[in-house]
Amino acid sequence: MVHALEQIRRLLRPGGILIDIHPVQEAPLTEVHQRGRVLFAEPSLAYDYDEDIHQAERALARCVRRRIFVRERGREFDFLTYGSSVRELRGFLEEANSFHESSIDEEDEARETEFYDRVVCIMKAAGEGVEVAMHERARIARLTPRS
Repeated sequence: MVHALEQIRRLLRPGGILIDIHPVQEAPLTEVHQRGRVLFAEPSLAYDYDEDIHQAERALARCVRRRIFVRERGREFDFLTYGSSVRELRGFLEEANSFHESSIDEEDEARETEFYDRVVCIMKAAGEGVEVAMHERARIARLTPRS
């Protein structure tokens, strides 16, 4: 990843900046929302990208230490992906994460199915105006190439 950041540095035009956005290292929450209220929130069972996040953060830190980039600003923010149903949300997330090579065993798949069946039941019991969301924390940083 450091090599990729070095390449980005070379490709930026004078005065260009790099905006880095990546999730923080904590399991995202699956939430059920209804009219601005959170009815249900539990950590997602499908969280499995710890190592990717570690690598990204180490690579950024190394580039800042080597003065390839200067971190001008950075902060954390909430990132929510909504769906009108569990099926819609899971389909979107599956497509969005299709590049990620993860294998799930039968036991984990059964736990995940049970978890989402529970979410569907909560949504049905709540009635109208209900949505499901994947709630992640993310980091954003503005990085300027060192002259």
